[in-house]
Amino acid sequence: MLKRSIGYLLIIFALLSINIMVQSICKNIKTVTPVEGLNYKNYWLKVIVLPLDSRPACTNFVERLGAISGIEIILPPSEILDNYKTPADKNALRIWLKNEGKNADAAIVSVDMLTHGSLLASRLSAGSPEDNQAVLELLKAIHKENDNLKIYAFNIIPRLLLADSKENSVYQKNVFKYSVLKDQVYTFENPSDIEKLSELENQIPPHVLSRYNDLYQQNVKINTELAHLVEEGVITCLVIGQDDGYPFGIPNISKKQIQHYVSQLSSRDRIIITRGTDEVALSLLGRIVTDFSSHHPRVFVMYSDENAPRVTMPYMPNTVATTVREKIFLTGCQETNDINTADYVLYVHIGTDKNIDNLPEMAKQLNDLLNNGYKVALVDLSENFYASQTLFPHLDKKNAVVTKLIAYAGWNTTSNSVGTAVTQALVFTDGLKRYHSAYDIVKLHQDNLEFLTSRFLDDWYFQKNIQDIINSHLKDRKADPYNLNGVYAQTNRLVSTLMQNQAQILYHDYFYNHPILIKTPDGLKKYYITDLNVEAHLPWERTFEIFINTKLSYGLYQ
Repeated sequence: MLKRSIGYLLIIFALLSINIMVQSICKNIKTVTPVEGLNYKNYWLKVIVLPLDSRPACTNFVERLGAISGIEIILPPSEILDNYKTPADKNALRIWLKNEGKNADAAIVSVDMLTHGSLLASRLSAGSPEDNQAVLELLKAIHKENDNLKIYAFNIIPRLLLADSKENSVYQKNVFKYSVLKDQVYTFENPSDIEKLSELENQIPPHVLSRYNDLYQQNVKINTELAHLVEEGVITCLVIGQDDGYPFGIPNISKKQIQHYVSQLSSRDRIIITRGTDEVALSLLGRIVTDFSSHHPRVFVMYSDENAPRVTMPYMPNTVATTVREKIFLTGCQETNDINTADYVLYVHIGTDKNIDNLPEMAKQLNDLLNNGYKVALVDLSENFYASQTLFPHLDKKNAVVTKLIAYAGWNTTSNSVGTAVTQALVFTDGLKRYHSAYDIVKLHQDNLEFLTSRFLDDWYFQKNIQDIINSHLKDRKADPYNLNGVYAQTNRLVSTLMQNQAQILYHDYFYNHPILIKTPDGLKKYYITDLNVEAHLPWERTFEIFINTKLSYGLYQ
């Protein structure tokens, strides 16, 4: 039954693709001279990356934005990394990091990966106190062997929700209430809350509560020890991120305890406590660019409506404006109130039921910015994760040339998207100042446009559209989108086919016959995208994320 349903879907999308091709052939495309993609670039920096886990957001994103910047990114071999619920080979990773650290300029290091074997493993506290100590000693040894290596380490305060497991599923709801209430008692000391907390504690087995509380206690301990390594000069910069959060919860207590400790250190300016997880390595790449280049891009922040800065989005413990300020600071950028002196405009859209009727007007505002020559990075989010609340589909209706955007992000949480867009815009604008030859400038634009295309396809076409279609069909056939097992291969084939189709829709609706103008020392070059190829698959046996890589073909208009 599942195979038949998938077959019908493929036929529908195949017919749609044929229709798009016919329409494209019938149109009058500009006569262009095909040009080869540029592959070679001199690297100005070598950075090793020990990721949080093996997901594309933690690996591929960093690698591709490094390429835009001209940074050589070295990642561990895939065979020693984690694979969904299977943790990484921690010992092999420690050896790899020690060896690679001898010949690099900087290192981005996930302490959770070294200690537990992945983000998911850290939620189960897979690492031991002995692992914590081994990691601290490893970082000291790496610094001693190469004191020129700048170590940018990060560690994550665990999320509020009890880790997913068969045993934990029974207690997740009560533990959630317990965590929120404990923070409220910690903050307000309300007698009625204290009584409710006591009642909840009696409803949860002692060993579950003990394990849950110990997770945060151990996390505070390792974070304060990492902060001490910053004080000693072993770690150049430490970022302490907070996984999926809420306004109240034990993670917030942990954060306050860490903040209090850090506030007493002389190195506190090099320790950053922020919201977010998956995008932290990416943000640290941006920080490395600004640290090594001493170029701190000026950012003008613009919101699609006046309420957007004050919205608290799902899985976030703070407002959108707070997240934006944190990500700009973390990457080493500077916020400015003067749009005309800014290196780029960060345009933040938060779609809600209340502003859905204003989307055409917002699209026009963004289009006007692009037409007036401003470099714009678009964060395109919706409060309910609905495609209908996003700005992207309205840009076509206003004839906005989306290839003029220098960054786009609309995936998962607010911190994920803002962090990604800020870093992409940072490395691109830094490249505009760094590169002077026509070859390097064109290569910079090509690399950035290919990552931009991947973001359109992943963040909007997949996450806001295709993912729901696939999940609905899987659930109708009693298959679990988070545990594909026997249907992984055929679901992967379906994802690949559907995303190739979506790529053709993107090309037809947004790229076809739109010129890409690039200023070079040899004059203004006018390129057209003549083809779009995409590789897409599920990296893990779930549909939550995809790996996507795009390849654009170009023609030069004479």
